[in-house]
Amino acid sequence: MPSSPLAGAFRPRRLLTAVAATAMALALAACGSSSSSSTTAAGGKATTRAVATAHGKVSVPTHPLRIVSVHSWATESLFDLGLKPVGVENGGETYVPPRYLKRWKATPKVTTGADIDYEEIAKLRPDLIVGVDVPYLSKAYKKLSAIAPTTFAPFKDTATWSVYPDATAEFVNRTTQLAALKQKYEDRIAAVRKTYGTQLAAARWDVIQGGFDNGNYWIYGADSPVGAILTQLGVHFGSATAAVAKGDTKSVSYERADLLKDADYVVYYTNNDGSPANNIQKLFALQAFKDLPVAKSGHLVGTSDFLPGSYSDAIGVVDSLAKALQK
Repeated sequence: MPSSPLAGAFRPRRLLTAVAATAMALALAACGSSSSSSTTAAGGKATTRAVATAHGKVSVPTHPLRIVSVHSWATESLFDLGLKPVGVENGGETYVPPRYLKRWKATPKVTTGADIDYEEIAKLRPDLIVGVDVPYLSKAYKKLSAIAPTTFAPFKDTATWSVYPDATAEFVNRTTQLAALKQKYEDRIAAVRKTYGTQLAAARWDVIQGGFDNGNYWIYGADSPVGAILTQLGVHFGSATAAVAKGDTKSVSYERADLLKDADYVVYYTNNDGSPANNIQKLFALQAFKDLPVAKSGHLVGTSDFLPGSYSDAIGVVDSLAKALQK
């Protein structure tokens, strides 16, 4: 397993993540403007356009029709944008958010982690391949781009979750639909702040996930995906999350339940069925944790959208928090 939960490829999924919009904006800027030129057919309509990617500018179809996605975050955004990819990654049904499951099941699978079926991708005759420049896909870029134009969003542990849906929408020329998704998310943030603003601001929040380090769990910082959403909701963080350096996570022993001593709420990652994910139940089972104020109050907020890859996922996080506050 990677030393950072953000450095992996899947969501064990959701062991990827992200959060500094500024850093990613600079990465995109380094690639050049996102859509700076186009090729025009004899009839006067643009047939291709240039987009900025993690691997420089790439000429892509103006209106791609056969899109293959090799990363779950790109797949989710394609579904959000109303598109039907001809091939997607196989990260495991357990880790596919229910809102996408039916469409994901119906689509041919072309990758399983770093195991990429180039022959199957070629058979699907894609006119565009989309993804995120995580390490194993970055290594596969040349082979994929030999099949079809390939566009990867730049990947950094410090990038905010919204960078990925924003980039995917640009690659497939669906910025109008993206604007509607952004507005839906902002409206949901505003609605929850209006209803629960006092509760949100009065409490201290920590963000954690079960770890794959031996005997350790992870504490996420204020600029993690969930942390960034909590920030938009106007919360104050507990000392555990507040102490995590920007763009980082902190791996600590399960025996250090005391680090969460001043939290009024703890947000953690769950499986799609609501059960604790990635061994965090080891922490919850300890008497030292059960004795904490947050455990005694029952203010444990689980969300299966812990590492959002799309605007719908991010709204799912907000909904999970609102549901907990409603109780």
